[in-house]
Amino acid sequence: MKKVLFASTALIATAGVAAADVSFGGYGRFGVLYIDGATPETRLESRFRMNIDASTESDGGVKFGARVRMQADDAGTAAGVAGLNAPRFYLTTGGLTVAAGNILGALDSMPGLYAGSIGLSGLGYSNVVTNFGSVTYSSTGAGNNGVEVIYSSGAFGAHLSYGDSVIDRTEVAVSYSMNGWTVAAGFQDSNAASYAEWVLTAGGKVGNVGLGLAVAQDNNSNTSATLSASFAVGAATTVSAYVASDEAQATKEAYGIGVSHSLGGGVSIVGGVVDTHGTTRADLGVKFNF
Repeated sequence: MKKVLFASTALIATAGVAAADVSFGGYGRFGVLYIDGATPETRLESRFRMNIDASTESDGGVKFGARVRMQADDAGTAAGVAGLNAPRFYLTTGGLTVAAGNILGALDSMPGLYAGSIGLSGLGYSNVVTNFGSVTYSSTGAGNNGVEVIYSSGAFGAHLSYGDSVIDRTEVAVSYSMNGWTVAAGFQDSNAASYAEWVLTAGGKVGNVGLGLAVAQDNNSNTSATLSASFAVGAATTVSAYVASDEAQATKEAYGIGVSHSLGGGVSIVGGVVDTHGTTRADLGVKFNF
C-alpha cells in the first residue's frame, strides 16, 4: 500500500496538533468469467477497489481512524460504476480496538474462514462455511451500523460484534496460534434460521503444503464443512483446491481447483474452475495490487 501524508493548512497553522495520516490502497482485477446456465454464460469480469484510510493519534497515544471504500464491479453486460460504501470508525490502543459503523463482524473475520478461496472472483465462495450468514463488512453498501471490540495479545485473539441490519446479531470469536497452526471458534446469537450458529476453523502447514478445515452449523441444524489445501509449484506459482459439503444446498457437494502465478510487482495471473453445488464456474485474468 502506497501511503501519502497530508498536512492541511489548518493543521499546519494549529500549534501542537499532529497531522492526519491518510493512505490509499487496494487492487484491480479483470478477466473472463464463465457460469454454466447464466445469461450470458461467458462475460468479462472486473473489479476496482480503493481503500481510503484516515487516522490521527491523541496526546495520550490512542489512535482514531476511519475507512471508506470505493468499489466498482462489472454489471454483467455493462461496466460497473464506482461508488463509496458506509464508513467504519475505530479507536485502537495497545492490543484493543473498538469500532463502529460498517463493522467487520466477528465470524466473518475468523482466521481460516476464507481458506480455499480460488479464482479471480472467488467463483461463488462455496468454500465459506457460514454461507455469509453473519455480520459482514459491506464493500458497496451501508453495512450493519454495528459495534465491535477486537483484542489481541500474542497468540490469542478475541472479537465481539453486534450488528443490526433488520436482524439483531451478536457474535463472538476467539483464536489461538501455536507451532504454525491456528484454531478458532465462533458463535452467533441470531433469530434468522439460515444464519450460522457456530463455526470452527483450523489451519497450518505440513511441509510446504498449507491445510485448512472449517465446519459450521446454522440455526436450522444444517452443517457445512470445507477441507482446503495449497502448495507452491516453483517460486512463483501456487495451486489451491477445496472440497466442501453443505446440507443446506440441494446438491450438497462443491469442489474446485485454482492457480495463481506471480509476475512480480504485485501482479498475478489468477484462474480457477469449480463445481458449486451443481453449477460449473471458471475464470481467468489478472489481479494487481496498488
